[in-house]
Amino acid sequence: MKHTHRSVALSMLLLMTSLLTACGFQLRGQMNATGDLKQIAIAGKNGGDESVFSRYLSRAMENSGIDVSADAPYNIHLLDVEQRSEQENVAIADRYEQKINFSVTYQLETMSGLPLFAPVKLNRERYLTLNENTTNASDSEQAVVFNELRQELIAATLMRISSLNKADVEAEVQRIRNIEKQKKEAVKP
Repeated sequence: MKHTHRSVALSMLLLMTSLLTACGFQLRGQMNATGDLKQIAIAGKNGGDESVFSRYLSRAMENSGIDVSADAPYNIHLLDVEQRSEQENVAIADRYEQKINFSVTYQLETMSGLPLFAPVKLNRERYLTLNENTTNASDSEQAVVFNELRQELIAATLMRISSLNKADVEAEVQRIRNIEKQKKEAVKP
């Protein structure tokens, strides 16, 4: 009887696992890159929020099957990475609301620095209700929210990069070069 109960439980577990994978469920942060850009470099300011975001983005890209290397044909240039928190409402009964904001602005470039497409700005925000009497807990809760927002922005960046195909990127490179050529010709007397 005990053996039958275990086999039923194991069968149910296998069935549930199969159903989850069949419906497309996957763990947060895990994503397979389906785009044509399989090799990319990441650049930004050295230090501060850019380097932390760059490190996490690089790791997520590598986990998704994108090779992050300095000699890649395309570069994600991190123009701005900003984390902000500001008190929104006046404290009532030792509680206050805090707005947590995380934003990143990046641009896809060729390795020669030719900007492709317009810069992309992604922004995520959350509101927290915090207690003034538990500052340590409030600080750790704020750190958890910043980490979650960073992961959301990284996932959104990966989705955008994965959606690009090589033909669109090459067409954009050619369009930008033609614009630069026209500008140079217009300047000539």
